[in-house]
Order: sequence, then C-alpha cells, then structure tokens
Amino acid sequence: MKECSPLAIYVHCYGHLLNLALQDTMTTVEPLRNTLGTIQSLYNFLEASPKRHALFGDIETEQCSLLTTLKSQSVTRWSCRWEAVKAVDQQLERIVKALLVLSTDRDAKTCSESRSLLHGICDFQFVLGLCVLKIILSNTSSLSAYLQGKTVDVIAARRNANLTLETLRSCRNVENFTLAWKISESIGVKMKSWIAESDFLFRDARVPRRQPSTRLQALVGENQNASAAGAPSKPEDYHRVNTFFASLDKVLAEIESRFSGNDQDVLCALGDVTLSDSPASDSFNLVAGYYKFDKELLQADQRLFNRFKKTHLEKSIKTAAEVIDVLHENSLYEMTPEFSKVASILAVIPATSCSAERSFSGLRRLKTYLRNTMGQRRGSLAIICIERAYGNEVVVSNMDKMIDIFGQRHGRKDFFF
Repeated sequence: MKECSPLAIYVHCYGHLLNLALQDTMTTVEPLRNTLGTIQSLYNFLEASPKRHALFGDIETEQCSLLTTLKSQSVTRWSCRWEAVKAVDQQLERIVKALLVLSTDRDAKTCSESRSLLHGICDFQFVLGLCVLKIILSNTSSLSAYLQGKTVDVIAARRNANLTLETLRSCRNVENFTLAWKISESIGVKMKSWIAESDFLFRDARVPRRQPSTRLQALVGENQNASAAGAPSKPEDYHRVNTFFASLDKVLAEIESRFSGNDQDVLCALGDVTLSDSPASDSFNLVAGYYKFDKELLQADQRLFNRFKKTHLEKSIKTAAEVIDVLHENSLYEMTPEFSKVASILAVIPATSCSAERSFSGLRRLKTYLRNTMGQRRGSLAIICIERAYGNEVVVSNMDKMIDIFGQRHGRKDFFF
C-alpha cells in the first residue's frame, strides 16, 4: 500500500488493539488467567446439558436475585468477557449450590467435574481475581463497544482511549485495593456458609510458596534471612503487589504502547489542525510538509473556519465528518481548499475494521448449502447484505414500484435471488 500511495498512513484497528492489550494482560497475570479459565469451564459444564441448566435455574437463593444465564467468552470480542464475569459474579450463590447438588450425582463424569469446579471457585484467589476482572473489564467495556461503531474516527478513538487510561490510573491506589480486598473477604464468608454442610473447604488468602531450584539451594540457605526480609509476609501485601497493581500496570502499559503506533504524530497533527481552535505551529509544519500543502494558505483557511464557527455555530464540532458537513452546508468547501483537504484526509482515515469484518461475517448467511454453486452473477446478494440499511429503506419506500417492475419482466428467474 505504501508503494501505491506513499502518503497513506498505517492505522491498526483500534478495536483489535484493545483486544490484544486485554488478552496480553489476562494471559500474563496468573490469577486473572485462572479465573477466566474457571468462568469458561463453569459455562461449558452448566450450559452443556439441559438437565444441568434446568437445575441451575431452579436453585433458590437467599437474596432472591434475578436469574441470569451464564455467558460464553468470545475469542475476539472482549466485551463478551465482561458479560461473562458479571453473570458469574451475580449468580455465584446459585452456582455454588448447583454444583453442590451435582457433586452427588450418580453420573461419574458429572460428579467429578462438579467437584473439580467447586474446588476451583472455593478459593480466595478466584474471588479476588473476579473482583480485579470486574474493575478492568467494566472500565474497558464501554471503550470496546465504542470502537466497534460505524462512525468512529481516529482522533475520537484516541481521545476516548486516553479517558479510559485516566480512569484505570485512578483505580490504581491502595484505597481501591483495600475495597476490593474487603469485598473478596465478604464473598469468602458467604461461600463458607454455603458449603458449611458439605465436605468442601474454602481456601483462604495465602502467600504462594516458591521452591528454589536445586542449583540455588546453597545460595538460598546463605541468604535466607535477607530473602525473608524482602518478601511480603502477609497475603494482603502479596496480592496488592503481584495481583492488583500488576494487573493494572500491565493493562495500562499495553494500551499505551499499542495505541501509540506508527504515524501517530501525523494523525495528532491532522486532528489538531482540523478540530482545535488554536492549533500549534508544529502541527501546521508537519501537515504541510507531509502532504505538500501551502502552509500559509492552510493557516488562513483554518482561521477563516474558526471565525465562522465562533460567529455562526452554537454547538461544538467533535469529528472530522462534522467539519466536512459544515463546510458543504455553508458553501465553505471551495472557499477553504487547503483546510478542506486536511479535513477530508482525516475523515476518511478508518479507526477500526469492524464494519468490514461484519461484511465478512455476513457471507456465511449467503454462502449456504442451497447456494453452493452461486457465482458472481448473483453478487448483488452480498451488496444488499452489506448495505442492508439502505436496502431496507428502498424496499419500504418503493415496494409497489418493485412489484410492478417484477410483473413486467419475462426473465423472472434471475430477477430474484
């Protein structure tokens, strides 16, 4: 693409960048990885059988909470993982009681799997991982949903990503950890009461033992006192550093590094010139030098457009597409040629590839068994599926006309699909 268009700017899909950042975080921090794996195993076990699903729905809880079905975790859409975590958090009492009933089932496989799952969730580390996942996924779920929209531009995506980063940074403090720790302890007390009459035990918070290698036994013996002084002695101190802070630091670092990719300086300069009331001089120099524009004309056009905004527009402009609409509606597009080109460049740079991937996903509804020999002659099916909003509008407004045209045609075989 760079060979065909040297001025093209490479922009990685922001939706995929966020997914990759979250994926690297969840696979690196062990408590989060184990918690997500247990949540998926709970869904696979309880939803795989109609009998188990019915038993899960019939369980009565002390708080009389509304029944929420468990959700599966999507590989590419991390917003689905927030729904899965939230469902387990809301139905934890019902899950424990259902597994207790299934642990006495006559079927050996059902009994074994339910006991294994109970052993996995009756652990303080699972409960704390659930609380940390709620903090991270709840603050990134809105950004994930926004980045899948159809009218997202790179500047707005970057701005909202920065807001998400600021929110996550505000969560990284001792007060929020203490609150999450107390919530985990209260959930642990409840779980102990739910399994009190069974032979299962709830494993409290603990500091994992790390066995040194054989080759380092001598060194460990010599420096045992020094190592003990540096290692956290309390479980709360250990999980504050190695679970809570480590998870937030990892997700912050991943989002920052991935969202600051190639050609970000040019994109930021385009956004500054197009959307800012007082762009920096360096932004004009960078845009004019990169796209070979006349800098003085660009500055004059930008000042003219800002004057028009202050005197004639009441609402603020937040996207490059809105700038283009204002220029066309007020006959300013030809009057400010350099500024219009900059706004047009910024407006057509895609922030995500979600819309294109929705078209790919729609192909499975077209390429069915009955259309297995379909060729390019019937390719209008794909166009109608991709542009279904426009197609629905045409069908609703011109249905009578379409029926008349169909009735007048003789070769009706190829007219419909």
